[in-house]
Amino acid sequence: MPPHREPNPEPPTMDMICQFNKLKSLKFQGGANPLKYEEWKQKLENTFDIMECPYRYKVALTTYQFKGEAEYLWGTIKPRGGENPMTWERLTELLDNKYYPRDVQ
Repeated sequence: MPPHREPNPEPPTMDMICQFNKLKSLKFQGGANPLKYEEWKQKLENTFDIMECPYRYKVALTTYQFKGEAEYLWGTIKPRGGENPMTWERLTELLDNKYYPRDVQ
């Protein structure tokens, strides 16, 4: 019988931020260029894959990369006290609708 292995506990938040920063993810400014958005999103997803990023960190690490217009947008859509937390699926849906409209896809 193989030895029993405990599942790896999730790393602390600061460890995830440090690992994320070491991989030099790109900042995202927003804007009207859907190809730039798609390139940023693909690099972000690749970074998450490389670092084996747990699901619960994805929204925080993504929004940490926002600057300018994207940071302003986040300020308008982020959950307030008492609201349900933003899910990764909902955040990517909102970003896709804003920066990569269906008529461009």
